[in-house]
Amino acid sequence: MLRQENIKALFQPIIHLQTRQIYGYEGLIRGPVNTILHAPTRLFEAATSAGRLAELDLLCRRVVIKRFAQLGLSGRLFINVDPSSLAHETFREGVTLELIEQAGINPSQVIIELTETRPVEDVQLMRQAMIHYRKMGFRVALDDLGAGYSGLKLWSEIRPDIVKIDRHFIQGIDEDRTKQQFVIAILKTATALGARVITEGVETEREYATLRKIGVEMVQGYYFCRPVEVPPTAISSGLFRKEVRSRMENGDSPTVEKIIRPAISVQANTKFLEVGEIFTSRPELESIVIVHDQEVLGLVLRREFMNSYASLYGKELFRKFPAVRFLNNNVMQVDKKLALEEVSFRLTTSLDLYTEEFIILDDCRLAGKGRLIDLLHEITKLQVNRAQHANPLTLLPGNVPIQQELQRLFNQVEFFVVCYFDLDNFKPFNDFFGFSRGDKVLRFLADLLIANVDEQSDFIGHIGGDDFVVIFRNADWLLSVRRILRQFDESIGGYYNGQIGNNITTTDRDGTVRKYQQMTLSVGAVVVHPSALPCRIDLGEEAATAKHEAKAMPGTSLYIHEIGSSSLSQVVMEHCSLPSAAGQ
Repeated sequence: MLRQENIKALFQPIIHLQTRQIYGYEGLIRGPVNTILHAPTRLFEAATSAGRLAELDLLCRRVVIKRFAQLGLSGRLFINVDPSSLAHETFREGVTLELIEQAGINPSQVIIELTETRPVEDVQLMRQAMIHYRKMGFRVALDDLGAGYSGLKLWSEIRPDIVKIDRHFIQGIDEDRTKQQFVIAILKTATALGARVITEGVETEREYATLRKIGVEMVQGYYFCRPVEVPPTAISSGLFRKEVRSRMENGDSPTVEKIIRPAISVQANTKFLEVGEIFTSRPELESIVIVHDQEVLGLVLRREFMNSYASLYGKELFRKFPAVRFLNNNVMQVDKKLALEEVSFRLTTSLDLYTEEFIILDDCRLAGKGRLIDLLHEITKLQVNRAQHANPLTLLPGNVPIQQELQRLFNQVEFFVVCYFDLDNFKPFNDFFGFSRGDKVLRFLADLLIANVDEQSDFIGHIGGDDFVVIFRNADWLLSVRRILRQFDESIGGYYNGQIGNNITTTDRDGTVRKYQQMTLSVGAVVVHPSALPCRIDLGEEAATAKHEAKAMPGTSLYIHEIGSSSLSQVVMEHCSLPSAAGQ
């Protein structure tokens, strides 16, 4: 097999969630088809047993690099390297760089992925090897963090540029708080150490949604694409759920169309001298958009182009070159209906993109350009306006934006749910322990709500005191509410400072001394079906009524009132024991 180079390279894309673009590809290997060595695990086990692992490792690198170049893939190439092969007596420095240069790939594109599958005794050797790779222009990733024996030790010694979290911690993460906390801890550590994080093994939409909510930057897994011989160069927008279909598309919040500026465009085959004449006659012009028919390809940047145009022999050397020869396609393209905040987030977290300007499209056709400075100016005005109506304690939107959001949704013919959250026995707790402890509880509840809703589609507001509102737009809202209630009951006891039984004795509003039990959480939910939207309904009053019904129930409780449906149902939860949705 080694003599015949009878192995095949596959590639799996790695997705950057904020830009929704492919960051790079991991090169993977499969052995001869229809043999026991087809599976990579058995292939490498057999090579290790035969004492040929170093040869196989080098062959894999050569095949992956060559195939990556043949496919003309953009982005980064992740190459797996077994630590033991680095320490092998036949290991020769510089071989990987030679293969990269022969293939015509820039070393800055390549990331060496250290796969730790067995105990690594000589961490110092690994650290020196990784330093050597970095000197050649490569970056280093630590693979399968959490799966091996010394992953954290390697992380602290090698200080990789990228950390890949093992799939074990990703499978079922949407239902496992322990795994969520593990990933959150890794993200915090990575931020402190200056490393980036990729999560492997993302197989379901719920896993993806949870990781996005946690704040993971990059993901990899079957949900987006399996390892294939010819991988995609773009990911279907449908896989990113409907997160861009936010309230920004409905006209009540500013979109990027507000800052659109005219753009000069030329066809891709426009000659070099003609482009130069445009820049010369328009000294204020920073870039020209390049299109092929009506497809927008990218920008020609003045400062890059004029370096060639104004050089001693530039006009003579490049006169026959088309404009596309000077194309910079590392430019963000957005639709004019996209929210300003979403554009700002993508642009300021972009990877290797030209950020001073971006292209604005109208149904995939050129509409104009936008400037970062204009975008940030509008975002600042928007944030100042929101701050005027935010609750000073939690910084969540207050009554004015809550009413605006309710009115906006009511004017649309679509499903949504208004949930009114209210703490039971909060006032006696506040009187007994003081305002400082009470404020901590309110911030805890605010954080709990934020952690359990989809910030792209749902809305959280703080009416005042211990009253909060969440407006859900997805069909899974009930699961989120149940999770909030369960987590509240599990955590609220910690704020009682060891008080026996979490019971307190204090005076009520009438001056009578009473004993109060541990705080609980009551939720009144108003489910608004599309059929109810034409009717005149006071949603605030409906939600308040539902909340009072919930507070009339003992313990932590949820009361559901449906508008636009003939049914009226109640769901009661005590001590986090909720009935199933089918039992409503």
